[in-house]
Amino acid sequence: MSKKPRNKYRRFSFLSDWRGIKNTLGEMRGIGHPRQPKLNQDYAPTGADPAFDEQWFIKTITEQVENHPDNSMEFPFAGEKIFDKPLIGFVAGDDPIFSRFKEIIGPHHYTPAEIMAWQAKKNGLAPPPAGELGVVSFILPITETTRKENAAQTEWCSEKWAQTRLLGEIFSQTLVREMVTHLMGKGILAVSPDVTPMFKKQRYPKTGWGSPWSHRHVAYAAGLGTFGKNNLLITEKGCAHRVGSFVVHRKLNPNRPRPEDIHAYCLQYQGIECLKCAKRCPVGAIDINGHNKETCYSRVAKSLRYCNRNFHIFIYGCGLCSVNVPCAARIPVKSESRP
Repeated sequence: MSKKPRNKYRRFSFLSDWRGIKNTLGEMRGIGHPRQPKLNQDYAPTGADPAFDEQWFIKTITEQVENHPDNSMEFPFAGEKIFDKPLIGFVAGDDPIFSRFKEIIGPHHYTPAEIMAWQAKKNGLAPPPAGELGVVSFILPITETTRKENAAQTEWCSEKWAQTRLLGEIFSQTLVREMVTHLMGKGILAVSPDVTPMFKKQRYPKTGWGSPWSHRHVAYAAGLGTFGKNNLLITEKGCAHRVGSFVVHRKLNPNRPRPEDIHAYCLQYQGIECLKCAKRCPVGAIDINGHNKETCYSRVAKSLRYCNRNFHIFIYGCGLCSVNVPCAARIPVKSESRP
């Protein structure tokens, strides 16, 4: 992505916004990603190398989010941050929950060992055992100004939200790509599933629209949050965020407790009347039974034309159910369930 913020709107974004088009092709078809970095098998560790442990990942990712030039809006909001300080969690590569995901999500969902085996094969290596792997998960909280702007919307997403959906996703992928490249350069096998050809969204028999690696489920596994009626992950920074994760050939210890109840932070699931997210949805894709992916997808797909016509970027988005709700920016409490 260009380091210089644009100072005007692009014309004919359906054709000219190559970043948006490329991002969509990568997300939906698994094509257009840069080549995976090669593992530096000749690297000899030195005394100056860090331990590449949990504290190193927390410090490095936090600094990247706070200082990276790509964590920034473009015209007419040039210079404004897209994301606030991240939340970071870890889960062991052999955690039994990944086998459960194959039952809950479907057999198509990769385990850390399976996705790492692909990276190892590309580098001519035997796949490392699951017990030697760690998964790094991070939450990128959307800024308050963007949340407030989108909270004022009732039909379609706001301009800042649309920029966050495109530029924020590109930044998230840039972040993990740079982390993986750095680690591979230091002789440490690493891979981020969503910047590989295997990552593409499609309809699956059991779960409908989905992908072979769910960042949200990985974040739950790492103790970063639980699911709400809107199917979003409610974290200590709320549910208005982007999520990312990657796998590394390092043993990493969990740093956050994982609630047994996957809906522990959702008021409605805990028997407290809320359903604010359902009231925010313009097409009724959320109700007492949960989230209808097909109805949601149909609405989001239609937003592509809206975002191009009004904001001149090639992206789709909504996010109305994640703002102006009790869980938008934190774990809600009972007193916040009513106006």
